[in-house]
Amino acid sequence: MMYGICSIGVLFIFLIGYAYGRRVGIKEGYEKGLAYAPLKMKEEIYEDYSCPLCTEQIDNDERMC
Repeated sequence: MMYGICSIGVLFIFLIGYAYGRRVGIKEGYEKGLAYAPLKMKEEIYEDYSCPLCTEQIDNDERMC
């Protein structure tokens, strides 16, 4: 009987830790994604020479639409 109560308690503690860690991980991932997205967009624009507003190709000599 005592082993059953202890194992339920340990399982409960692990489930609480898992739920907390998952919430923290999702929040951190969202924040990192928000920080990474503008940099990735700028990198793609730089490599493709494409305008982010009108999606036309930009000549190598001119950098703006």
